[in-house]
Amino acid sequence: MQIVAILGAIIAMFFIGAVARQPLPARDAGLEMPSIHGYGERETACLEWNDGCRTCSRRENGEAVCSNIGIACQPAAVTCTRRGEEKK
Repeated sequence: MQIVAILGAIIAMFFIGAVARQPLPARDAGLEMPSIHGYGERETACLEWNDGCRTCSRRENGEAVCSNIGIACQPAAVTCTRRGEEKK
């Protein structure tokens, strides 16, 4: 009985190893949403933005501060909710 258990464990390890080596599917580059942090770096005139889950705002020194995401929240596209002057 121990031999059957050992053989089963060996087969399971090979199967798990083969699955782990499979490459992850490539994401379609056209469908990838920008990160909420990257949005603030690109949109310098935006003072507040959100993705439906997290809200970010820009401090006076230009640093972005974002809230944490909720447990079951599904982020959507990032949108600017308050604009200021374009920084040069």
